[in-house]
Amino acid sequence: MFIRMETNNKAEAIKAWMANHKKLETQGTLADHFNKSITSVNLALNKKMTTDGAERLVNEIYEYLVKKYKI
Repeated sequence: MFIRMETNNKAEAIKAWMANHKKLETQGTLADHFNKSITSVNLALNKKMTTDGAERLVNEIYEYLVKKYKI
């Protein structure tokens, strides 16, 4: 788990949104968009990798989804 609870909540919100919108975004499309590996995206969203970079990635993904899809 991330140190900041807000980041944990964002990761959960991203996963929940993605589960209901598989045709719009997947971990693969997000990985491509942010030039990361699918494994990095998966580990960050599942809170298995909790480095500063992973936390930054979760926040960037969340901001991207908010801007693009108004989640």
